[in-house]
Amino acid sequence: MWRRRYPSIFDMMEDFWKGTPFEKKDVFGEDWFREPFDEMIKRFEESVPPEAESLVHEESTPSGVVRRYGPFVYGFSYTSEPGKEPVFREFGNIRPSARGIEPAVGREPMVDVMEEKDHYKIYVELPGVDKEKIKLDVAEGSVEVKTDDERKFYKMIDLASSINPESAKASYNNGVLTVELEKKEKRVGKEITIE
Repeated sequence: MWRRRYPSIFDMMEDFWKGTPFEKKDVFGEDWFREPFDEMIKRFEESVPPEAESLVHEESTPSGVVRRYGPFVYGFSYTSEPGKEPVFREFGNIRPSARGIEPAVGREPMVDVMEEKDHYKIYVELPGVDKEKIKLDVAEGSVEVKTDDERKFYKMIDLASSINPESAKASYNNGVLTVELEKKEKRVGKEITIE
């Protein structure tokens, strides 16, 4: 049977069933299994964009200096309320794109937006962040949350209705930022009789 330069998973399984899973080790050398992964890691390191270099760390260990990657976080939350369209929100510190995976401005925290008749209540998870490091900016149609510490959280929250920025109240407890906002009153008009 023809053999590849490196054994495939099928070759390894075939040898395992024959009872000789490691006899080819002498033919391929000690690093026959590790070499393809080293090449893959090398290609990954070459393709890391400059914005994501903060996600690569070097550490000294007893066996030498090693590189650690991450943490890489990406996910989404799903909210469904009766009578409304479901809402999907992304979070994490990387984003999928047409060019592959790209770093986000900052790690996006988990966010829950609860809309009531006359106000919004927003919950933002910021674990391990000091209250003094949180920057909160409220505009008429959005809320921006970012942190100035090593965790670098960032989230722009767009709201369906205009809000009154002066009504904003925020509290931070056990790693959860709670923001309460009143909606702007609807435009009050007067019906005019056409003569």
